[in-house]
Amino acid sequence: MTILSRLMRKGKCLILTYDQGLETGPGDFDAQSVDPQYMMDLALEGGFSALAVHVGIAEKYYYGPYKDIPLIVKVNGSTQLPHINPISTQTCSVERAIKAGAAGIGFTIYDGSPHEPKMFEAFGRVCEQAHEYGLPVVAWMYPRGPGIRPMGADVLAYSARIALELGADIVKMRFNGDEDDLKWMVRCAGRTRIVISSGRQLSELDVLTEAKRVIDAGALGVAVGRNLWRGKKPYSIAKALKAVVYDGKSAADAAQELA
Repeated sequence: MTILSRLMRKGKCLILTYDQGLETGPGDFDAQSVDPQYMMDLALEGGFSALAVHVGIAEKYYYGPYKDIPLIVKVNGSTQLPHINPISTQTCSVERAIKAGAAGIGFTIYDGSPHEPKMFEAFGRVCEQAHEYGLPVVAWMYPRGPGIRPMGADVLAYSARIALELGADIVKMRFNGDEDDLKWMVRCAGRTRIVISSGRQLSELDVLTEAKRVIDAGALGVAVGRNLWRGKKPYSIAKALKAVVYDGKSAADAAQELA
């Protein structure tokens, strides 16, 4: 059993992300998704390999049958309210995350920000502590800052390499739509595995198509949030994604689950 097996099913990752309440605010939610218990139900019944949340959600909603969901607890965060250079500061200790039920630790880094050194330093401490407890670390790598082209092939590859160099086990990144660029990112990440998050609104079929493309290009899996709960049939989308990510089905075949 490897350290990553805590967050995998059938050798792949399918992560439901629910950290947006802090990071971007409740404007991302509707009447259902604003309720953390609804999202816990979706993660459990949808068969996700992990659910990513901040510690407050974990402490208040992770109980009973939800304990079957492997939890990634994010230990740093920020909001969109202040107009400052990007920085995500630590909000939770590794020990507190473990008490809340963490099977893995999440940490955001805005590489390229003038505050990059502070985030690197904090990530180093968090990574060391998490590994002492045998927990995998997932780095949210979001390049931002003056002169940064966040979706440029060179920048994305650099972000993937940074995650490897800093000790992350998984790096959650964006995809610029070029499969050759993603294959190079996978090479640059080495034994740090890549999970792709679209970060933009897609149709249901496009969600499945992108998932298939990134899996075929060598990614470990996908992370989905808004594209799931903003859809008309979130449980059906989850089932279709499982068919693509876990079972290797084509987007067209998996889309039959949406009927």
